[in-house]
Amino acid sequence: MLKKGVAGWLIASMLFTGSALMGTASAASAAIQISMNNSFVDTDVAPYITNGTTMVPLQVAQKIPGSSIQWNNASKTVTLTRDGQTVTLVAGQQTAKIGNKEVKLEAASVIRKGRVMVPLRFMAESTGAYVLWNPKQRIVFVASRPSEELKQQLASSNLAEARTAALKLPRVSALKQFEVSGVEGGNFDYYFPEGRADQFFLSGGNSISYYEVVGDHSEVKWTATFDWKVKAASGLFFKPYQITNQDGTLPKLTGRVVFYHFMGHIGATGYGFIDPDGNVTTLGMKDMNSEVFFEIPGEVKP
Repeated sequence: MLKKGVAGWLIASMLFTGSALMGTASAASAAIQISMNNSFVDTDVAPYITNGTTMVPLQVAQKIPGSSIQWNNASKTVTLTRDGQTVTLVAGQQTAKIGNKEVKLEAASVIRKGRVMVPLRFMAESTGAYVLWNPKQRIVFVASRPSEELKQQLASSNLAEARTAALKLPRVSALKQFEVSGVEGGNFDYYFPEGRADQFFLSGGNSISYYEVVGDHSEVKWTATFDWKVKAASGLFFKPYQITNQDGTLPKLTGRVVFYHFMGHIGATGYGFIDPDGNVTTLGMKDMNSEVFFEIPGEVKP
């Protein structure tokens, strides 16, 4: 069975797009946060924006998976190597080289407070990562390319395997973040449109978020908080409560959803279907390990 600590980690890392992993990220603040593959990156020199580009210490860029990044103090040169390709940039210069090709940078690498500061988007995209700036939360999301094994799992005809892979993808959000309550019990829910793995809802406490798999990452398309005491037409037949805050676009669902109701205190999951009229069919209960789904009997695949 899954322990409470693991359940709490799941809520933090999946439902809230990683932002609950660091308290300062949930507060309105001028500080810029860096989320890399669903985890926030600590830095001893604060990131800042210049010429529309987020500058970060070299140590942050060095944490991007799948590449090697080195600093030559004598020549003041940063060298990034990935898949046999070399990218170089020199502190103070407005250009960089990708192989033998020279490219212009929006902001040059500089030395600040004893740290080498580099343009995060350029460094991340040079490794093949996806980068998204969220001005509402002042978070830069970096989503590196998943492994070939994870890509194969995501494309699997086995829904349990594909859903497990979908929840492991890096997550990004351009939406607001709202204050969430009621997650202390460790109970939360996953909802998937029947037969789908590339669309899902995560709900815990008074919050729910809708994700879609886009390329090699998943994006929050809609997020909301509810008042559980007030029944109302929310637009979701499986969450018929008054919406108190929302951002993004609520998807239109016409068919059944499958649900996994995870109970963190016992490490077990109730599962079944909810039809568009709100009728719930609970099929049973199983132990469920972290991020590992199981197939639901009777589910119709497209």
